[in-house]
Amino acid sequence: MPEIPSTIEHDIAELERQLEEKKAALGQEKPEKEILHEVVGERIQQHVPTYVPTPPVSTSSPITAEPPSYLAQELKDKIQEIVKLVFTKNLDEGIKEAAKTGNMALIDAFHDILTDELYNQLIEQRKLTKVE
Repeated sequence: MPEIPSTIEHDIAELERQLEEKKAALGQEKPEKEILHEVVGERIQQHVPTYVPTPPVSTSSPITAEPPSYLAQELKDKIQEIVKLVFTKNLDEGIKEAAKTGNMALIDAFHDILTDELYNQLIEQRKLTKVE
């Protein structure tokens, strides 16, 4: 039987399922976005075993830090290109493309941006409720 190619819709459904499993296991100890960040980080680690995700940056922090130096414009452009690939093809293709760079800072930034994009998609689809 031929394998059905993965699409972003399929990937989002799978992420939803994983998110629900983690929420059930953790209870309501963590916000959904943080759990989603972990789930996406685990997917990235399947392709980049040496990748260690950094915790998501809290936007509620009163400290206004300088943006990290690795988010230079050329890296931002590359990350956006990879995120577009995720939404036009699938999550695994985007992760593979990010892994090809070998740049852990880029992969980490891709992880954070992708989590934000997926979180927003899930909110739009009313699969999650935005927490203010």
